[in-house]
Amino acid sequence: MALLTADEPDPLTVWQNADTVYADAPMCDMVTAAAQTFPRQHVRRDEFLAPIGVLLFAKPVPSAAFEWSRPDQPPVSAITWASCDNGINAFTWIRQPPGAYEINSVTVQLTALYPHLAYIVPWDAPADAGTHGVSMLRALSALARQPLTREDSPKIHQSVRAVARSAKIRQESFRRIALRRPEAAAHELSAARAAAEGRTLAGHWVRGHWREHYYASVDEHRPIWIEGFPRGDFTRPAPARDRLLVARGDRTA
Repeated sequence: MALLTADEPDPLTVWQNADTVYADAPMCDMVTAAAQTFPRQHVRRDEFLAPIGVLLFAKPVPSAAFEWSRPDQPPVSAITWASCDNGINAFTWIRQPPGAYEINSVTVQLTALYPHLAYIVPWDAPADAGTHGVSMLRALSALARQPLTREDSPKIHQSVRAVARSAKIRQESFRRIALRRPEAAAHELSAARAAAEGRTLAGHWVRGHWREHYYASVDEHRPIWIEGFPRGDFTRPAPARDRLLVARGDRTA
């Protein structure tokens, strides 16, 4: 991380104070679905989980919401972010085979994660939904403030605590974000994929969506997540629609 923030006066000290957030597997599915439709609005300093942090996904998420995904982009296993003077600076990390890699003209030995893409979004500019890692980070930050999620401090293995102490990382900065009803995540992800592909099932999950809610205390509209719900008969496939097939023979001069 020091190599990626070489312009900071004391980069290691900065990252030692970062919050470490773990999103469990159902939460990863929910974030993938919710990031696709996150409202297009200006990025704010106070909307993120912390001024600086590390977000770890229990299972990799798409580099962008799948509607815009490119097949050559590997899935993201972690996101690091920092609030700077000009905007939010985020880095996506991917799984790579352990080995020595050259970063900023310096050879670094990496064991699990590799820095992939950097995104900087200015404070006075809107960020499009689902187009990059900042979309995932914004969606998770907003979902974490909703009643459908819960946050706790996971039990950390003794060996990990020893590594944290040697790196001077605060153990109290570790927190886990999960869904209160994890079974809804798979339905949200399936519904989002069906919508992206233009499919509608006989029995289907009505997608959750974002709604602008006015907060009088700050005189602002901010997005809140409206949970999805099942609709229709899940025991039968969608009814076949009537189609007219026109067969034409070979045309002659």
